[in-house]
Amino acid sequence: MKKIFLLLILTSFTIAQTKIEIKDPWLRPNAKGANSALFFIAENKTDKADTLIAAKFENSEVVELHETYKKSEDMMGMRAVKFVVIPPKSNVVFKPRDLHIMLIGLKKDIKIGENYNLSLIFKKAGEIKINAAVRDMPKMK
Repeated sequence: MKKIFLLLILTSFTIAQTKIEIKDPWLRPNAKGANSALFFIAENKTDKADTLIAAKFENSEVVELHETYKKSEDMMGMRAVKFVVIPPKSNVVFKPRDLHIMLIGLKKDIKIGENYNLSLIFKKAGEIKINAAVRDMPKMK
């Protein structure tokens, strides 16, 4: 009985140490046949960093973690990254023209007002399922 109780305590401690919260997930609508992107805030409530290593979306042939970077003085580009570290006790914002999840080869177009289920895969926290609303891109400042 003591061994089972101790195992439950250790399991609860491990789960509590991998708490990542996903806030305000949303998708950009796509033009007919074009790609889209997922944006959100990842909040790490623990004392240890965690790492976003993948994402899943059943409506997309390819899902990649991306960053926007400066190609030249007046040109921006996008490139895939293998992972994104979420530091302890902090937020990482995935937003337009910055970090984002690229949804490539959509099987059907997504429109404003729709909602979709996706998953984010973290090294420690594991798979976190989210529901993201499709909404228009904010205006550039």
